[in-house]
Amino acid sequence: MSEAAATIVEVMPFHAGMEYFDCLSRLHTALAPQRYLEIGVWRGESLALARAASLAIDPHFLLDRDVMEGKPACHLFQCGSDEFFAGHDPIALLGGAVDLAFLDGMHNFEFLLRDFANVERVCHPGSAIVLHDCLPIDPRITHRDPSEHLRLDAVVPGWWAGDVWKVPALLKRFRPDLTMIAFDAPPTGLIVITGLDPANRSLNERYGAMVEAMMNIDLADYGVGRLFELLAPRATTLLDDPDALRAAMFR
Repeated sequence: MSEAAATIVEVMPFHAGMEYFDCLSRLHTALAPQRYLEIGVWRGESLALARAASLAIDPHFLLDRDVMEGKPACHLFQCGSDEFFAGHDPIALLGGAVDLAFLDGMHNFEFLLRDFANVERVCHPGSAIVLHDCLPIDPRITHRDPSEHLRLDAVVPGWWAGDVWKVPALLKRFRPDLTMIAFDAPPTGLIVITGLDPANRSLNERYGAMVEAMMNIDLADYGVGRLFELLAPRATTLLDDPDALRAAMFR
């Protein structure tokens, strides 16, 4: 194999759907959640979309907009998600189980896996959990290390998704009871998960084995095309039809 051939990187086409904030807005409209939870808030773009009683977790808020508008309550916890779940009960804070959650925190898969398990525990069977950055088109933006020099030759050097793509791959294998819809939302996909079971502790029980199984696998070796085939992303136009969306999510 020539040196040039050895450096070829499998890259998928850019996602063709609506931008992920627009997708989240449509999810709020279609599902009309009464209680919303978000991990990874940054400037507050996604949190501002919610009109429900909200709970937001981030170790370092950089809010630059009004995130209170339209909300009956908004609880902000400036700490890591592990620390939050160790000391607080979202059900008690919100007055009931979480209806919709958006997870966009630390971009290493073992953190997102823990976040998913912790959030599922405070949801109900009709809830939905949304994952960001799990359908990257270029393996060069999926390093665990966010250093920019590792992404200089990526299709969009400024993007960084981390290795959270491993979480839906793991859930497909270890939690086939879940319903998962992947959307072709730029820049790095959006995954909506339903069929939740708050009593299921299998992720906690098998956490160590799941992390060990995927820790040393990178997307270049796993295959971007293989990931897309596994998750089978759908057009975001589904989000424009609330009835069809709910039928797909809660079949």
